[in-house]
Amino acid sequence: MFGLRRIQSRLLYKYILSYMLMFFIPLVIMGIIIYKNSVVSLREGIEQSNIDMLNQVKNMTDERMEELEKLALRISYDYRLTPFMVNDGFYGKEAIEELNKYKANSSIIKELFLYYRGDDNIYSANGAYSLDTFKKMYHFDQSEKIKEQLESNLPVVYSAASIRVNESKEDRLITYMYPITRNTITPYGTVMYLIEESAITSLIKDTLGDFQGNAYIFDQNNHVFTSSINDREFNHNDIKKLAATKNGVSSIQLQSKEYSVVSVKSSVSGWIFVTVMPANQFFDKVVNLQRFLMMVIISIVLSGIGVSILLGKKQYRPIHNLLDFLNKNDKRVLNIEEFNELDRIKVTMARVFKDHESLSEKVDNQAPIVRDQYLMRMLNGSLVNEGEINKLLESINLPMKQDQFFVAVVSLKNEILQKREEMIRTLSVISFNKSISYGMEIGFKDCIAIIVSMEDPYPGEARKVVEELRQLIRDRLNVDPIISAGTYVAEKSKINRSFIEALAALEYRFMNERKSITYFEDISNQSEKTIGYPKDEHIKFVQSLKQGDQIVAIETLKHIFEVVINKDLSVQMVKCICFDIINTVLKVAVEMGLGEKNYDMNKVVDFNSIGELEKHLHPLIIDICREVSRKNERSNSELCNKILAYIRENYAKYDLSLESIAQKFKLSTSYLSRFLKEQTGVNFTQYVWHLRIEEVKRKLTDTDETIKEIVIAAGYMDVANFTRKFKKAEGVTPGNYRLLYAPERSHIQTNIENDTAL
Repeated sequence: MFGLRRIQSRLLYKYILSYMLMFFIPLVIMGIIIYKNSVVSLREGIEQSNIDMLNQVKNMTDERMEELEKLALRISYDYRLTPFMVNDGFYGKEAIEELNKYKANSSIIKELFLYYRGDDNIYSANGAYSLDTFKKMYHFDQSEKIKEQLESNLPVVYSAASIRVNESKEDRLITYMYPITRNTITPYGTVMYLIEESAITSLIKDTLGDFQGNAYIFDQNNHVFTSSINDREFNHNDIKKLAATKNGVSSIQLQSKEYSVVSVKSSVSGWIFVTVMPANQFFDKVVNLQRFLMMVIISIVLSGIGVSILLGKKQYRPIHNLLDFLNKNDKRVLNIEEFNELDRIKVTMARVFKDHESLSEKVDNQAPIVRDQYLMRMLNGSLVNEGEINKLLESINLPMKQDQFFVAVVSLKNEILQKREEMIRTLSVISFNKSISYGMEIGFKDCIAIIVSMEDPYPGEARKVVEELRQLIRDRLNVDPIISAGTYVAEKSKINRSFIEALAALEYRFMNERKSITYFEDISNQSEKTIGYPKDEHIKFVQSLKQGDQIVAIETLKHIFEVVINKDLSVQMVKCICFDIINTVLKVAVEMGLGEKNYDMNKVVDFNSIGELEKHLHPLIIDICREVSRKNERSNSELCNKILAYIRENYAKYDLSLESIAQKFKLSTSYLSRFLKEQTGVNFTQYVWHLRIEEVKRKLTDTDETIKEIVIAAGYMDVANFTRKFKKAEGVTPGNYRLLYAPERSHIQTNIENDTAL
């Protein structure tokens, strides 16, 4: 059903059940309300309708009987109907006519009789009769008691009976005798009415309407004096039960059948009006409505179940798809029956977040190294694409202002290691009002390079930033720093130009003056100049060669030649300048230890124009810059080998640390950490751990030393902690590792160690 056979999931069934509950709870509430407002209301309406109809019959009957009583009262006060008048020969006819008029006043009266106590005659609209004659003319079932009943002081009602007048056909008549008085308590006569039963039965028959049942009217003594019969199965006892029913609607068991009874009692006459009909007829409309509502409810329930299944599957589908995705991409997803899909996803996601947290921690630990690597690439000019630089800076969350950039260099010479570390931390990230600065150690130059980015700087603002840097160092470290600064550049890809200028200014400061701050732009403003071209360009050219930055070197050389060309110099002076430039290039090569390399100088010195010299110098400059880069790489490699050799020799010492190695080689810890990462691809902790765990594995398989002895000898004092790390790395404990790879030595642990965790 709805594809559920293909899916066996408790979570899906839980969702479906939840939707069913969400659906059925309002349905039950609405069903109760609808049932109350429809079925119960209809039932009550039908009951009340039948009661109202029966009350209407009761009221109409009471009105008719009250009408007869009033008629009898009027007769008692009518002077024409006194005993004297009716017995008088002359006035007797007038009395008879008056009775005829009274009879005509009521439509239900068949015959009207007047009887006076002690008289042997009875009077009617047709004349006077003796009682014996009256009995013979009107064949009553209880004619022998007629005299006695006429003398009664209370009203008397005879049940409807078949009465035949003379020999004519019988009529169903109700006999009603009402005593009359006049200014006395004791009645002096009786008015007797013969009432057509049909006049009453037509009223009670209307109460049944379309129902097939019986209607009864009982007198004060619970005797039936008239009825409308459709069901003749009732016996005398059944009818007596009907007379005893309470007012209102009730159910009764008659002849092994369920009947609904409506009963109303008149407070005027004391009569009881009863209708009885089969229960299934009485509430037939209710049953039909119940049946209709039941069909509607069943339809809604089936629809609700279907919708619940569809909604449950719809809600479950993304979870199922997510779990499938996790199963395909992570084989570690738990498949435990006690766990539903959400639990398995939760456990998997918790592991993912834990892995992410661990990875983030590793990234955070590596972030300074990555940051310094990117900054170093900007300083050495290896990043030349502005868009690429912006993406890299964004990836490592390193914001920069976008208008102007320059580089300042802080010398670390003669600074003790502790001050050096503090200065590097202080200058790592600095934010002023409209500038952001990032500092990093340049180990081979024994200085800190600070890349300063500025937003819409005004003239001289760079000097203000440098002054603030110096004041910051003074305040925090109590040191008067030596600082040099390059000029502005407008693009991040040209920051290396400002860096070379800052290095050149720093070198110029050591050779020529003792100011604490040296600006490269000030060098060109001094009166002392080289032969025919500015001193600052000469210094920048020399420094670019020493840095191995061929792009800046070629740019600077081009600018020098442009200055020479634009000056009005003699040919001899131009040649002297050209040979001075050649000599500068060779001096740098010798100074950088490249003098032993044989350069082809014939083409260089054999030139006929400045353009030709520039063309011949380009390969030489490129060659020198490449040699400088290779020399720096060899120097780095030699330093790396020394550091790694030192680590390999001392890794077993538990007090070996990055700080102690940095102090040994006179480097900062941050620079050493970055240097090791660049050279080996792993950080210091990983490298030492690799050496230690390999030594432990070797000794576990090749020696008879206990695990504790091996671990302590490897540089770990906390054996339990090492065991946890070892198991995480290798999947087994040291003891199990020895058992797997050197089973002949596994007894060593058992005999000597009792720590099962090993």
